[in-house]
Amino acid sequence: METITPQEAVKLVQEAAVMSHEELTQLQQQRLDKLVSFARQHSVFYREKYGDLPENPKLEDLPPVSKQELTARMEDWITDPEFSLDELEKFIYDIGLLGDLFMGKYSVSTTSGTTGEPLRMLRDSRHVNINGALLQDRLYNSPMLKQIPGILDKNARFASVLATGGHHAALTAFQKRKLALEKEGITNTMLLLSIGEPVSTMVSRLNDFQPQVITGYPSILRVLAGEQQEGRLNINPAVILCSAEQLTDDTRIMIEDRFSCPVGNIFCSTEGGEVSILCNHGRMHLNSDWILVEPIDSEGKPVSPGTMSDAVLVTNLTNAVQPIIRYRVDDCVVLHKEPCKCGLPFPYIDILGRSDDMPSFSNPNGTVRLSPIVFLAAACDITGLSIFQFIQADPQSLTMRVQYLEEGDRISIDQELTQIIEKVLADNGLENVSFSIEEAEPRRAVKGKKMKTYIKDFEA
Repeated sequence: METITPQEAVKLVQEAAVMSHEELTQLQQQRLDKLVSFARQHSVFYREKYGDLPENPKLEDLPPVSKQELTARMEDWITDPEFSLDELEKFIYDIGLLGDLFMGKYSVSTTSGTTGEPLRMLRDSRHVNINGALLQDRLYNSPMLKQIPGILDKNARFASVLATGGHHAALTAFQKRKLALEKEGITNTMLLLSIGEPVSTMVSRLNDFQPQVITGYPSILRVLAGEQQEGRLNINPAVILCSAEQLTDDTRIMIEDRFSCPVGNIFCSTEGGEVSILCNHGRMHLNSDWILVEPIDSEGKPVSPGTMSDAVLVTNLTNAVQPIIRYRVDDCVVLHKEPCKCGLPFPYIDILGRSDDMPSFSNPNGTVRLSPIVFLAAACDITGLSIFQFIQADPQSLTMRVQYLEEGDRISIDQELTQIIEKVLADNGLENVSFSIEEAEPRRAVKGKKMKTYIKDFEA
């Protein structure tokens, strides 16, 4: 597919923002037709998948795909004939290459979860430039943020709280920006905080750095908001940007109140890119000129606007090297098609993702509050786990419910889990907290909610 420069991408994004519903629908179909045609010509997987379909099929005529289906045929899926899975694996396992381009032309991002193999995604320059334009125009140039002076200056101080240790999308983007600034002689303007750091260390580093912009997981930022309220953290950011987790209204209001600054939100994924962005009226608008989202029920059938879905099918119209077309994601959403007062023509969604409880422990010095993502990130890459869930019954104990893959060595897995979780506890001054593992079914969620991975069974 044709390449798009950063300037062309911004122009296309701005043009779509003033289109009518009919014009936007036509644009979506044109871009879908191009992507499907390209995938048929250059991807063995899609050529086989779409073999019996007409030349320009409608979106609903395309068969959905799953993560497991795609990862099993990685080399057939990728449209670049020079791609090698072995070479990609070597690249990913070399953390020193973080921020570099694979094959000299592709950004690499990986996702990790609790159900099997992580997904490796390549992003070509087209994908990167379009996603950058969406953020530039619909986030930083939005009515909420464009009046804040200096946040886009190259010398603005950015602090990001991220999962480290792998080629994750946000970490890769952070490193690329950092390297680009360093080439221009601009240093000491970007601070990386690992979600595995003790909260006390984060607080100390942030106090020293005094960021103008903070990005990170809502649950981590909520913990930091508590530290600000209690006086240990003392910073004055101009804006806080959340992503990667569900941002509830309660959490957004709490963060805004404690830091006295606006809070933006991006619903993104490694597969789908920048799916939706918060407007100044509190609505998460889909970037539906480039990302198509279809809410579906448990049987894969479409649900009507205003109805809660069991999952969604995502089509990313920006990525030609690794096409994502009707890819199933188990996020529950409610799609709204009525106009929003902000004036954007794109529909907006309510995202009803997993909303984990907030860990709260006690030690001889008082209460220690953490983010659940600290425990999830520590455990999610351990080989042999099928699914897991943390249950906290009281302030001084933590239990992990696990299920294993058939080929997993359970004794070794338990030893590795115990070592890594006890280290998380010890790093945060919680050597007094007991940790145990039990093989058991997780507590399932009620309809409309994703299963909680961290449950706190007491009031604190």
